Amino acid sequence: MMIKVHRRWWLPAILGCVVLLVAGIGLVFLLRPPVPAATPPVNPTPHPTPHPTPSPTETDLQWSDWEDLGGSYTSAPAVASWGVHRLDVFAQAAGQTMLHQTYDGKFWYPADDLGPAIVGSPGAVASGPDRLDVFVRGTDNQLWQMAYAGGSWAGYYPLGGSLTSSPAVASWGENRLDVFMRGDDNALYHVWWNGFGWSPYERLGGNLKGAPAAISRGPNLIDVFFRGRNNHLYERSYDGSTWLPPVDIGGGQRFDVAVSSWGLRRLDLFREGDNNSLQHRSWDGRSWTGWETIGGDINDTPSAVSWDENRIDVVALGSNGHLMHKHLS
Repeated sequence: MMIKVHRRWWLPAILGCVVLLVAGIGLVFLLRPPVPAATPPVNPTPHPTPHPTPSPTETDLQWSDWEDLGGSYTSAPAVASWGVHRLDVFAQAAGQTMLHQTYDGKFWYPADDLGPAIVGSPGAVASGPDRLDVFVRGTDNQLWQMAYAGGSWAGYYPLGGSLTSSPAVASWGENRLDVFMRGDDNALYHVWWNGFGWSPYERLGGNLKGAPAAISRGPNLIDVFFRGRNNHLYERSYDGSTWLPPVDIGGGQRFDVAVSSWGLRRLDLFREGDNNSLQHRSWDGRSWTGWETIGGDINDTPSAVSWDENRIDVVALGSNGHLMHKHLS
């Protein structure tokens, strides 16, 4: 009997397909990456929300102790600053000569002699980087100017007037200088430099007993303080277009004041108080604080300057004739 093999060819074919299918499934399971075991969700560790570091408040600031700068001086000093940690101090020494001492943030350098002859205390201001202007009352009672720029001093230059006090100076820009003094009629006088020339003297009135103090808090802004014959302290302000009427800010003022500012809404006043103490009060844009004692053993009107926000440097004549320095930061 003959077997008909042509009718049963499909059996091995089906069997081969099944084998291939099973092998393919196995290969898929072999190549598939393993699935990790399920784990419970973990909450992230909370982190504090970052906040900007706040500016120091008045209560955070501290006055340093006095630093004795030595020397032998006969007048109250003037201090100016044209950069961070830069101080330039001027004061009269024996023989009516003016000495200049510099601090660069690390060292106080020996004083250099800028020559005679001055009466009383100088006034000094920095009107730009590496630029200093110093004003003095001469022995002829004129106003005299000395300037430093480009690494050298220009000699004294007469500016006229008839002074009966030491001058005060403020600057709101590189080409602006405003100088104030008491005249021979005890009134407050003002003269200014606009970058091209000096103005005539302007009489601002008042009845001064001592020397004025002046500061600029910004462009076209000036504040002048002076002691009246009634021992009250007065403030006159220029608002960019006109001089405002004098404001009486307190009585019992037996000595002249110094003024500094670190911003549009900040003024700091300093004076010699009872028992040769250094006293301070400030204005925050709304009101004045009372006077506080922050040191002692000074012998004339102090001088003050701010080269940054929340920073004040005060230089004063000590009772031993040395210059003394302290700062707020």
